[in-house]
Amino acid sequence: MKNRHSLFQLIMAFSLLFPSLYVQADAFDTSLLGENSRWAIDASARVSRNTQSKNNANVFALGLDVHKVFSGSNRDIGTLVFQPYLVKLNNVKSPSFYFDDGDDTELTWRIANFNYTALTQGKLNIRLGHFEIPYGLEYQVDTNGTLRQLTFGDRGIKADWGLSVNGIFPFLEYEIALTRGSGNEISSTHNPHIFSGRIGTPSQKNLTGGLSWFYGDVLTEAGVTERKKLGIDASYFLYQWQFMFESSIGQTAGNNTRNSFAEVSWMNAKEQLKSYLQIGYQDIEQIDQTDSASYWVAGVQWQNTNGLDISAQYKHKLNASPTLNTDPNLSIQLRYRL
Repeated sequence: MKNRHSLFQLIMAFSLLFPSLYVQADAFDTSLLGENSRWAIDASARVSRNTQSKNNANVFALGLDVHKVFSGSNRDIGTLVFQPYLVKLNNVKSPSFYFDDGDDTELTWRIANFNYTALTQGKLNIRLGHFEIPYGLEYQVDTNGTLRQLTFGDRGIKADWGLSVNGIFPFLEYEIALTRGSGNEISSTHNPHIFSGRIGTPSQKNLTGGLSWFYGDVLTEAGVTERKKLGIDASYFLYQWQFMFESSIGQTAGNNTRNSFAEVSWMNAKEQLKSYLQIGYQDIEQIDQTDSASYWVAGVQWQNTNGLDISAQYKHKLNASPTLNTDPNLSIQLRYRL
């Protein structure tokens, strides 16, 4: 069954190329990529140590990253992002459910979609394929393949297969999506589904803010988990500093939840060295008790102009409960884009 799903999602992802290539050939260029395109081979190796259980785990990834803007004679038609990755796990505890075990190798999809932008000069676009759930800070920052992550953990899913409408106005940006709810694979088992969206101020401003929602049944190894969330987020740039905040209320499997997250980061003038400090808090109301957990994360990332990226991060719990626990973890990653 897993091989059938992998083959189906591979066919769907590659099918995104064919209408795009047809548009390209019809417009002016019959080459595969042509102008307004870039591609790279992306390889990474990550080692993580749970400093509490003394467990070491490794994750290796090798993928293709393609970005292409298709244009006609006088306007852009759409943007293709195509990122298939082969991921190898070694001694990973509690991996994502689409891996057979902690030593599995699977084809995964970071992003694989075509965003059709020729309708109303970018005010109403249609996106089809595999894309990040439009919600909160994670939607605005590209954290794919990096140690630094933001808030997708409290939703149980980061990217999904589906359809969205999105656009940019002078005073706001938006994306509203209906997706399968199964994550990396396309699966209708237990009928997962997600309705999500974010409406916010223009992302190029120094001060941004947004309102997000998330409603649906997310597929897990044990079945589906109902999740409802309503959140706000804000980001502020001050010279070489960035301050970010996100807070949400909602329900997970019928239990009320609250989540908060904040990050302060600094980047040097050449934008090669970045450091960050995060703090997160969550609680869930059970029938007879309220469990809570909090943590902090400190990390640093250095990348040069030749595609080399070295990063390190330490995550440590402030407090935990029987149902909410954050293991302390030290991670180091070496990444190279050719």
